[in-house]
Amino acid sequence: MEAALLDTAGTVVAIVLTLFVFSYLLGDNVLYRLAEHLFIGAAVGYAAVVAFHNVIAPKLVTPLVTALAGGDWDSVLLLGITLVLGLLLLTKPMKRLSWLGSLSVALLLGVGAALAIGGALLGTLIPQVEAASDVMGYTDRYGPGLGLFSGLVVLTGATGVLLHFYFGAGREGRLVGLRNSLVRVWGGVGRWFILVTFAAIFAATFMSRLSVLVGRVQFLLDAVRGLLGG
Repeated sequence: MEAALLDTAGTVVAIVLTLFVFSYLLGDNVLYRLAEHLFIGAAVGYAAVVAFHNVIAPKLVTPLVTALAGGDWDSVLLLGITLVLGLLLLTKPMKRLSWLGSLSVALLLGVGAALAIGGALLGTLIPQVEAASDVMGYTDRYGPGLGLFSGLVVLTGATGVLLHFYFGAGREGRLVGLRNSLVRVWGGVGRWFILVTFAAIFAATFMSRLSVLVGRVQFLLDAVRGLLGG
């Protein structure tokens, strides 16, 4: 009985909050902001609990206690530095002590930037260059004719996109006119590739959001029908 009552209450709350979110179609209002604040609060609370149980406790607190109990002072020093840097972040909201957290923020930004650059270079740029330059590799997938055509389209589009973002400062030389014409024409082709890519991304995003909307509307219909005994 209690489980059924809780399920019914949860369904009613979900219906009400969904309608609150849909009220944004009429303009920004108190009901929408209430649902927004509830969602953000629940998400932050859930993230904090997950971070504590999956990161802080198993990777910091438990190893630190184990290292202290076992006399492993090297680990204690390393984990202690990590703990201090983490605690310094709590001083950022304080005006007088916010400078103490700047060291932790600088370390986070430096490590994050290094990982982002390395990941972009090794995980995106180099594989993209290899895939774009491997024209004959498409023949194994699509056959000789269509594969060669697909490889040339990819190579032409990738090079054109790079030329579209080309900015030349020098204007001297006998071949500057030919170079500018090449950049203008081939870069124009790359611009069309960019437009087609953005259109495809927009269409995919619209379809995914539309499926979410259809899912919520179907939830509302099914929930109301279930509450009414239909």
